[in-house]
Amino acid sequence: MAVSETDRPARPISRRPSTEEDTGGITRDPSKYVFLLPAVILILLLSIFPLLFSLGLSFVNWDLSRLQGGIQFAGLNNFIQLMQDKRFWNTARVTLSFVVGGAALQYTLGLGIALLLNREIRFRRFFRVVFLLPMMLTPAAVGYLGRMLFNETQGPVNDIITHLGGPAIPWTSNSTLALPSLILVDTWEWVPFLIIVLLAGLQSLPPEVFEAATVDGANAWQTFRHITFPLLLPTSVTVILIRALEAFKLFDIVAVMTGGGPGTSTESVTWYTYLAALTYGRLGYASAMAYSLLIMVTIFCLLFLAATRRGVEASQ
Repeated sequence: MAVSETDRPARPISRRPSTEEDTGGITRDPSKYVFLLPAVILILLLSIFPLLFSLGLSFVNWDLSRLQGGIQFAGLNNFIQLMQDKRFWNTARVTLSFVVGGAALQYTLGLGIALLLNREIRFRRFFRVVFLLPMMLTPAAVGYLGRMLFNETQGPVNDIITHLGGPAIPWTSNSTLALPSLILVDTWEWVPFLIIVLLAGLQSLPPEVFEAATVDGANAWQTFRHITFPLLLPTSVTVILIRALEAFKLFDIVAVMTGGGPGTSTESVTWYTYLAALTYGRLGYASAMAYSLLIMVTIFCLLFLAATRRGVEASQ
C-alpha cells in the first residue's frame, strides 16, 4: 500500500548550534582579547622582561665605572667570582640569620597574641585594631622610627634603660647587637600580619574537638600541644614561608638604620647587590648576585617544606 507524503514521518531538521550555545552563552569574539592586551604588555614590561634582561646581564661584564668598558661576554665568570667572594658569603650569612631569627620571633609573638585575641577578653576589638597599625607604615618609615628609638644618646629605649639604672646600649654601633636591633624593628612591623593569619586559622578550627578535650579533662597546655598546634600547622607553615620569603628581600631597614654597618655586620645580599650595581657600577656581577639570591631562596623553601611536610600530613 502506497504511503502518502503526509503520512511519512518528518525528518528532524539539523540545526548547527550557535556560537553562544557552544560556549555556554559566551561568544567567541576575538575582539575581547584586545582589552587584555594592555595588562599583558604591562606584565611583560614590569616582570618578565626585567627578569630575562637581568639573566642576560649575569653572563656579561658591564662595568659602568670605566669610560671605555663596554659589554663583554663573560660566561660563568661572574658566578665563579661570586663563589670566591668572602663578602658575599658574609651577606648570605647575615640574610639567613635575619630570616631565621626574625621568622621564629615573629611567629612566636604572633601565635601568642593570636591565642589571647581568640579568647573572650575586654577591649578585644580595640587591641585588634591597634596591633594592625605598624603594618600600615612603609618599611622606610619603620626604619627611621627604629633609628630614632635605638639612638644611643637620645633614643627613648636607652633613656628608659638608664633611668632604671642600666648602662646605655650601643644598639646599632655594635657589630653583635646591630642585627638583633634590625630583627626587633622588623618584628614590630610584621607581627600584625602573622596575628591576622593565625587568628583566622584559630577561628576556623572545629569547636567540637576542644569541647571533647575539655570533657576528657585536658588542661590548657595539653589542648594546645595535642590539638591546637597540630590543627594550626598548615596555616603556620604557610604564614612562616610567606614571611621568610619577604625577609629575604631585606633592604629598607638596612639602608635607613645601619647602611650595612658597623663594617659589614648587617649587610644583606640585596644591599650588597645594590652597592655592586649602583655604587661600584658592576651590573653583570650584581645580576649574578641577584640570581644567586633566587637560588638561595629556592633551596630554603625546598628544605623548609620538606622538613614540615611530615608534620602537616600527620596533623591532617
